[in-house]
Amino acid sequence: MGTRFVRSVTGCLVAVAAGALLGVAPAAGCPGDCDRDGRVIVTELVQAVGIALGRMPVSECGCLDADASGTIVISELVAAVYGAVGECLPTLELEAPRAYATGDSPRSVTVADLDGDDWPDVATGNHLSHDVSVLLNDGSGSFLPETRFGVGMIPLGITAADFDGDGHLDLATANGGSDDVSILIGRGDGSFEEESRYSAGQEPRTILAANVDSNETVDLLVAAPATTGIVLLLGRGDGSFDRVVVGSGFRPWWIARDDVTGDEIPDIVSANAASSDLAILAGVSGGGFVGHSRIPLSAPGFSVAIGDFDGDGSADLVTGNGEDASVSLLIGEGGGSFAAPIDIAVGQGPYPVHVVDMNGDSFLDIVTANELSDDVSILLGRGDGRFANDRRFATGDSPYAVALEDVDRDGSLDVITAHGVDQVAVRLNGGCR
Repeated sequence: MGTRFVRSVTGCLVAVAAGALLGVAPAAGCPGDCDRDGRVIVTELVQAVGIALGRMPVSECGCLDADASGTIVISELVAAVYGAVGECLPTLELEAPRAYATGDSPRSVTVADLDGDDWPDVATGNHLSHDVSVLLNDGSGSFLPETRFGVGMIPLGITAADFDGDGHLDLATANGGSDDVSILIGRGDGSFEEESRYSAGQEPRTILAANVDSNETVDLLVAAPATTGIVLLLGRGDGSFDRVVVGSGFRPWWIARDDVTGDEIPDIVSANAASSDLAILAGVSGGGFVGHSRIPLSAPGFSVAIGDFDGDGSADLVTGNGEDASVSLLIGEGGGSFAAPIDIAVGQGPYPVHVVDMNGDSFLDIVTANELSDDVSILLGRGDGRFANDRRFATGDSPYAVALEDVDRDGSLDVITAHGVDQVAVRLNGGCR
């Protein structure tokens, strides 16, 4: 079922009618089963459309109002359509956290297949023990005890990519205490060679792997809040790097990369907490970046993510406001211009922010790890630039970082958080309904 198809109310009705004609019966209690008879029929979807158009009260089919907002939106109709035709719809029902020991006070986490068995593994950058913990997936979504590998002082950011072109994933950390980046070359079995280091400005915090110069090697972009500029480590293809600083006039705390100007060339967006604004560096064909614009924020932004939340083809932005209990949403107007920020409530201390489709409805959602309220906020997108009120899930003390990945291969994204209490926690999503 394509994303364009499920966005159409008419398409919803056609799908359900087809399901009814074919005699497809969903499981009892599925979304849209207003009379709880174990099936969704066309008349129930007609009721739902009337509710969505404001012509019937929600009470006519209140079971469709999944987020209890008092209105029924297209994403909720999509859930009913899946139920009516007997298809699997990923849910957002997180199991209790499973805790795994790591090094001291992990501040960053990445999820990737580090041992080549096609199951996602976990790696954390451990702030106080100055090392990386690698936890290998046992093939069920559970993880084996950690193995540690030394890196620079105070690793605050971590990423995985193949830096030497051997087909095995490697790790890189941004080390805020030693002002450098550590490279750990992977052996393909979940173990790593001894680190090598590259200067990366003052107090590097965020690290991002990407190909920025179009030469088929993986490069690194580093945000260092005490440095006026973004550090580029240009990969040579053998696991070594050349250093370049892109002058910017701002102090980047977090960076994201995607096309926000609409020219199909990836750009850099920087969250600058000290100046409470965002900066856009426009990508240039063949590599390089040029200054584009600065966007004021209503609160200091400690992180930024990019996505199209309203389906208009223009990039939108969202920031995590770590000194506030909010994220700021900036709807794109095309050409790298954005509407004024709209603040949305989440938990306390949302430093990292991520954009993914958590519930499988083809609309982008927002996820934050909230350090001060010890939880994760998930804002489910409605596909029109609006979001349901945040759903919060307890994670354990001080979640500094979050990653979203299907670690148990059941078709739903799971939530992995790194905590200041020397552990990583995994909350498995409930899979399909």
